[in-house]
Amino acid sequence: MPELPDLTVVAEELVRRVTNHIVLEAAAPAPILVRATPDEVAALGGSTIGETRRRGKFLLIPFEHPDGQHRILAANAMLAGRFWLVSSGERVRARTGLRLRLNDGQDLRYVDREMLGKLYLVPDDRLDDIPGWADMGPDADDPELTLDRFRERIRRHPGELKPLLRNPRFVAGIGNAYSDEILWDAGLAPFRRRSSLTPDDIARLHHSMRTVLSAAVEQLRELVPPDIQTQHREILKVHLRGGEPCPRCGRELRQIGGREATTFCRSCQPPL
Repeated sequence: MPELPDLTVVAEELVRRVTNHIVLEAAAPAPILVRATPDEVAALGGSTIGETRRRGKFLLIPFEHPDGQHRILAANAMLAGRFWLVSSGERVRARTGLRLRLNDGQDLRYVDREMLGKLYLVPDDRLDDIPGWADMGPDADDPELTLDRFRERIRRHPGELKPLLRNPRFVAGIGNAYSDEILWDAGLAPFRRRSSLTPDDIARLHHSMRTVLSAAVEQLRELVPPDIQTQHREILKVHLRGGEPCPRCGRELRQIGGREATTFCRSCQPPL
């Protein structure tokens, strides 16, 4: 699943490569992925693309139409959705949820092999209509999410640490992979309960969250362009590396679960 670092870099690439381009034609080949009617999608034709941004696990692509309508495509890629920038002459892949033909000979397409993603097309002042949007907490990399504010927010959320980090009501943008990375960096067990954390533990968690995500963004800026559809996970130190030696202590990493596996080090991340 694309998470905050992945989506930050994709948004930056879309700003660089499609901002101010005009949509000549818009269609939804796999309309089940789009929370809009075919006519609403087609009405994007003639629009100018604004600057893409990220919020939580959403990519937000604004469109300004000559008739004065301002709309936003809010894309939640879920497990396997990806945006592609390809030549307009390239064949349309199966499970293409959205195709935007641009005035520079390119298409911006959304392809989702699992058909789990959701594309919302809403007026730019109606983002709260998207399910869960109004309840989203601050982005995990929000400069205003200081340690003091982090301490205040974490007190409101009980439970185990890994689900806590993945809870968008607490902080937005972290998923299965980067929660493993953050907790390993902080030396905190994924199944440890929030109520057991000391003030120093909370400070370490906040610090790791910021540094791990920031470092990943910097690495992905070098790895991702120009292929925005490619997800790079080779930079991860522990996630899905069960059985390999821990990069810190050398003990074998433990991995449990299936598709949503959790990876951790029993030595570096003690239960208490």
